[in-house]
Amino acid sequence: MSLYAVNAGWTVREFVPDAQFYGIVVNAFSVAANGVPRLNTSLWTLALAGMAAGAFIGRALATRVPERGARLLVLLLALAGGLSTLAKGAWKL
Repeated sequence: MSLYAVNAGWTVREFVPDAQFYGIVVNAFSVAANGVPRLNTSLWTLALAGMAAGAFIGRALATRVPERGARLLVLLLALAGGLSTLAKGAWKL
């Protein structure tokens, strides 16, 4: 999705809501297929605190990070995810 957004010329303000919606849909299907993760209370609390902190930090940085820097960060995160998937697949061979 990140590469599509770059090729389509989306700004970060256009990309973020679409990426969030996509993430919600993918995770909803994952929970439907695999069930709710079995975590203890402290892990659920940590996960919720992490999401809240991420939302707070993201909102604070949204106006301070230049478009080019945000686009580079998104592409680097996508590259890291792709390389991680590739490494996991190669390791299983």
